[in-house]
Amino acid sequence: MDTLRIDILNKDAIAILKGMEKAGLISLSEKKTKKKQLSKQLRGTISPSRAKKMIETIEKERSEWDQRY
Repeated sequence: MDTLRIDILNKDAIAILKGMEKAGLISLSEKKTKKKQLSKQLRGTISPSRAKKMIETIEKERSEWDQRY
């Protein structure tokens, strides 16, 4: 058995593939992706002082944005 990765260009192709699966010609498997918690992955990569500066900059830019618009 071979495994292939394909890109679906037309939604009708999915119906054709499902028909082939019902006929026993192929087996479809959906790729399941796990939701990764980005906060856990990035924990410790930015120093607390740098994070504080980033937050201050974001807050400043948000307030400037609110004043302009």
